[in-house]
Amino acid sequence: MELSGDSTWVIRSGDGPVFPLFVRDALGIRTPVADAIPRLVPRVPRMSDVVHPPELVEDWDRWWRGCTSAGSSRDPSGLPGVLHEACTQWRALTAPDDGFRRDDLRRGFSDALHELMADLEQELGRRPVFELEVLQIPVEGQFWRRLGHAKVLASDELLASRNVIAPLESVIRDLAR
Repeated sequence: MELSGDSTWVIRSGDGPVFPLFVRDALGIRTPVADAIPRLVPRVPRMSDVVHPPELVEDWDRWWRGCTSAGSSRDPSGLPGVLHEACTQWRALTAPDDGFRRDDLRRGFSDALHELMADLEQELGRRPVFELEVLQIPVEGQFWRRLGHAKVLASDELLASRNVIAPLESVIRDLAR
């Protein structure tokens, strides 16, 4: 979904990389980067019977950074194929109304955003000029993280919150200057 008030600012909102998070939760991968992101919702069952190479744990951070910076990244070598099928089944738990619910979340975000843009235009004395990409992920809590200058990761719960703009406002203000 793309949100814009006019031709001077654009916010693109789309689904973030869920499969690496699924693998992390299913295999119990623990790294500083993996631990900094909440668990997926609904919870992913542990797959302790899946055999994977030890390098997969070491490669997870690199894989995650590749997925969040470039939008996609090649699966790590040695990734058990059964994980793709398990992720598809897990996603089917929420699939029937997930798309509609996420579109509703983005519409609520759009309303709050347009309010901020009107305030910002008044403060700046001009229309804000910027682009921002919001990657939406189904994780626990009102979570967000700045991934780069013009890219953030945000949870469904944060985007559904009345407080959605509060944590993102500093990023938007920084970009609009």
